[in-house]
Amino acid sequence: MRVLLIVLSILSFNSFADESLSKSEIKQVEELLTEAVSKLIYLERDCDKPIDGEKVKEMAKLKAFSEGFHTIEGVSWETIKVEAHRQYGVLKTKAPVGELCDEYKADIKGNYKFLKDIDG
Repeated sequence: MRVLLIVLSILSFNSFADESLSKSEIKQVEELLTEAVSKLIYLERDCDKPIDGEKVKEMAKLKAFSEGFHTIEGVSWETIKVEAHRQYGVLKTKAPVGELCDEYKADIKGNYKFLKDIDG
């Protein structure tokens, strides 16, 4: 019994010790978050829906977790910011007068149902 507890303890410790993402996982998470942040920028600028910058990282953690990643440690927020603004430019070109507002608001409501209504 003691041996079983020791083995379980070691396995448990190893799972907590390996809380970082691999380089390929970091790239995947950065791409995932870049897409989400570009949509948030669109909502803020083109749909008159202010987004609290402090909450973006918390939402990012939830987004990554919902996609199967256990952490966002190691991602480059500078890379995400630069790429999100570039992707926002693409979105703005495709829908220059807010045509995507309803779709992106519905996406936020669908993925983060516990958040306060962003229409209010």
